[in-house]
Amino acid sequence: MNIIFLGIEACLLLLTIFCYFLGKKYHILKQSLIIIYIVTTAIYLIWRTGWTLPNDNVLSLILGIILLLAELGGFCLSIVFYRLFFKKYHRPVKKLNAYKKNQYPSIDVFIATYNEEIGILQRSIVAAKLMNYPVKSLVNIYVCDDGSRDEIKYLCQRLGVHYVAREEHKHAKAGNLNHAMSVSNGNLIVTMDADMVLRTDFLEKTVGYFENPNMGFIQTPQTFFNDDPYQFNLFATNVIGNDQDFFMRNIEQQKDAFNATMYVGSNAIFRREALESIGGFATGVITEDMATGMLLQAKKWQTGFVNENLASGLAPETFGDLIKQRDRWARGNIQVGKKWHPWRIKGLSFMQRLIYTDGIHYWFSGIYKLIFLLAPIFFLVFGLYSLETNLEQILTFWLPSFVASQLAFNLVSEKKQTVMLSNIYETATAPFMAFGVFNELFLKSKQKFAVTRKGVNTENSFYNWRTAWPIIVLLVLSLFGLIRGILLIVGVWESSIPKDGIYINIFWLFYNSFSLILASYLSNERPRLRKSERFLSDTIIQIKFTNQKVVEGQILDWNEDGARIKLSAIIEDLSLHGQFDIMGNKFKFKKMWQRQINGQSLIGVTFKELDMSAYEYIIRHTYAQNSQIYNSIIYSNRLWHIIVKWWVEILSKRKAH
Repeated sequence: MNIIFLGIEACLLLLTIFCYFLGKKYHILKQSLIIIYIVTTAIYLIWRTGWTLPNDNVLSLILGIILLLAELGGFCLSIVFYRLFFKKYHRPVKKLNAYKKNQYPSIDVFIATYNEEIGILQRSIVAAKLMNYPVKSLVNIYVCDDGSRDEIKYLCQRLGVHYVAREEHKHAKAGNLNHAMSVSNGNLIVTMDADMVLRTDFLEKTVGYFENPNMGFIQTPQTFFNDDPYQFNLFATNVIGNDQDFFMRNIEQQKDAFNATMYVGSNAIFRREALESIGGFATGVITEDMATGMLLQAKKWQTGFVNENLASGLAPETFGDLIKQRDRWARGNIQVGKKWHPWRIKGLSFMQRLIYTDGIHYWFSGIYKLIFLLAPIFFLVFGLYSLETNLEQILTFWLPSFVASQLAFNLVSEKKQTVMLSNIYETATAPFMAFGVFNELFLKSKQKFAVTRKGVNTENSFYNWRTAWPIIVLLVLSLFGLIRGILLIVGVWESSIPKDGIYINIFWLFYNSFSLILASYLSNERPRLRKSERFLSDTIIQIKFTNQKVVEGQILDWNEDGARIKLSAIIEDLSLHGQFDIMGNKFKFKKMWQRQINGQSLIGVTFKELDMSAYEYIIRHTYAQNSQIYNSIIYSNRLWHIIVKWWVEILSKRKAH
């Protein structure tokens, strides 16, 4: 009988691997792999429920039930996830020419701000003014300043846009946007965060969908032109993508198939009539964006997702800020579930209810992950069982499910994400998300909206023990459990714990420890010296220095603050100041440094006294460049690279000091 089971399992594993490799080309095999995962995991969970709960004492039974519930919760999340991806969806393109001439809708652009720096806000305003639209007079820009700052009012006057402030600051961002609705009258409303920069073709790629009178809003992905803390603190620029990319580009696209696209607070365009039908932007919860989109869909408005990079902004720049942001999102989703539970709202379809419930349920995954991290520690460190089985049964029931889960996710994510990367992200935030959800559900609710810091600059690196200590504690306990497990296997440490259980939990701890080690790296906050992100360029220029030297050069990268320029010849006696012209725009600069690298002369310059024409030129060709010009990076997701690079960089910097 054992030989028969082994043969069946071997065939199943081979079929799983076959579907994985050919599923990249044939969608039906991708669907087959999803079915294999669901069936094998269902069988595994049935076995777990009926035959593995410990019964030697009450505490072990409780721990066993908790672990089983976490596994069942994770499986429920994966069921909805794979339902979304079972059939690939792409919204048919609808261009601006869907409208007849002279019938274009009027547009109000709301840029919500509270305490962002003027430099961040100015480029967002200028980019909004640069957007292409057949009738420019139909586009009005409103800077909605909930900080009521005189300097922002002056900036708006200088740039020729509307400044909106209110006397009472109720309901945070949602209240700010609702007030802006009361002082404007455009047919369509674009909502933007202050750090988000619209590309020149944003309106050309989104407005056409509103030719359909039932279209309520169109969401575009939030993308980022700076490294998030995962990319930056792990020295993984161009190796791994932003941790929001998979949700913003892939999951949102698949939700669109069920008219369940989630409004994510920025980079979206609404029909005013639709917003008015629900009383404006939802208030009373932290995540007013999610609630607003759901209420519109409950009113039978159609919604859509345009999967193009039409606006980019700033990701959180420290791991501590990322944690605060995710805590806010987690609490906000719980608040939405309490105030507008998807199964109580009239008008939503079954799939819409399921998808929004899944979105709220997702934030419980921090609790599930914490349970998965603690279970093997309880077993090998404290001798507390959470499941009772042997190695043969584990290999029979768990192994096919595990292999299928790894391969199915990697296949479906199409290199935007991997199981191990996802595991690292979830591990790093699990203690904080678990606390936030538990606190919001049972203890003290936080209703206050907190703006994520943007434009953070630091000159020194530091290790943030406040974000690191839960991970460090879990890592130390996991490593202690590993050492104890190995000593138990070789007989140095005597115990009555069955060896099969030790083998299982040693593997489990190895898996967890890998993620915990990488998660511990994230609290090492690296210095961010530049005020603005740099953009690559190949523009050829003629540079005139104040000592009358004229040198040909090429801009390698630049932004509104300065540039890095390669000179055509090695020249030693360049003066400190100079100027170059591009398309009639004058760029005066101060030379900050000059270096000889690989036989080439490079200079770094800081711009000074840029007039608005030159400033607009830079914004148009950097942050706001047309989406057809912008090239997305393809990431390798090589974890070994991250591990090696982190240690090389850290040790080299210590040696330098």
